[in-house]
Amino acid sequence: MKKILRRIVNDLWAYILWIVVVIVAWTLIFGYLTHIDVDEKVCVFIGSQSAGFEKYEELNEKRPEYLKKVEVNAYSINDGIFSTVLSIFGYEAGDILILPESRLSEESCPQSFAEISPSYCQQFANKGFYTADGKVYGLLVHEKGNTESLISCIDYGKSENDDNYYLLFNVKSLHLSDLSDESKKSNMDGAIKVAWELLAL
Repeated sequence: MKKILRRIVNDLWAYILWIVVVIVAWTLIFGYLTHIDVDEKVCVFIGSQSAGFEKYEELNEKRPEYLKKVEVNAYSINDGIFSTVLSIFGYEAGDILILPESRLSEESCPQSFAEISPSYCQQFANKGFYTADGKVYGLLVHEKGNTESLISCIDYGKSENDDNYYLLFNVKSLHLSDLSDESKKSNMDGAIKVAWELLAL
């Protein structure tokens, strides 16, 4: 028994190394097999009072045919690292963002969000617009103090936590076709179609 234990202790580094190699290999293989390219998915970033989104499956069932997936990243704006998460999963990776007005500024809109043309503004259900320099960048989906919202499955907060919430399109998105000029529309308009579905939830 002592010989067996001594052998195990002597070879412990080999067992640990083997476990690490298996874990790394499995992670790489799984990542490769499940990887979806950015041009095959639309990412929705939601910053609200909760870190969940219950209609994920329903949104995926209604996605445009050319997309393999609609990814939803929902985070609580009360989280201490929300600003970091917003930068990574919102401004860098998101196609559609739903954010409270307190997180928006007129100065940053042109660099972060795509302009929505008047013809598209008429096509989207909304309660109003977020504008900067006379251009529309966001669609009001929840009005502060109002109990009814366009996307009812999001927790917008109550009383002191309540705010106006807007749906915005990331200027970096590959799935916008051309929001500023409908005549230049292309087939890569998945973010627009997913937004229509979001506003119908």
